[in-house]
Amino acid sequence: MDTAPEIITVEPCPAIAIRTELPISELPQFFGDAFHELAERAGDLAAGPPFARYHRFGPDGVEVEAVMPLSSDIPGGGRVAAIHLDGGPAVQVRHLGPYDELPATYASIEHWLEEHHRDRADAVREIYLTSPGEVPDPMQWVTVVVQPIREPVTPP
Repeated sequence: MDTAPEIITVEPCPAIAIRTELPISELPQFFGDAFHELAERAGDLAAGPPFARYHRFGPDGVEVEAVMPLSSDIPGGGRVAAIHLDGGPAVQVRHLGPYDELPATYASIEHWLEEHHRDRADAVREIYLTSPGEVPDPMQWVTVVVQPIREPVTPP
């Protein structure tokens, strides 16, 4: 079950990320490895749960980034890049349930964007508040989908 879309303010912060392109079927393995690597690199500087940023969906796969927010900057290295996450307004929906039911959550956000005449400002984020390793029952998985949005344009 999803919550209704709500507007929030995302705070800017430093982060580290691993970005790749791959078939959707390879996402679970990618996230398992990438989130583990990012958590080890971040150590005590992790400033929240890991999340995914989806840059492109296509029939051949997805361009995705595994991200770990930080309390302060650290250098990248190897496949880990140091990035900065912009702040600003966003619309979010809290999703409870399996990942394969997330398309309904995305549809809810799409409907909200159209209804409120708002445009995306950045890649959508899936913030994983639980993981399959921690909570084996998919009906109890909690994912927050956050879509950064542009400020509304006011006429001159």
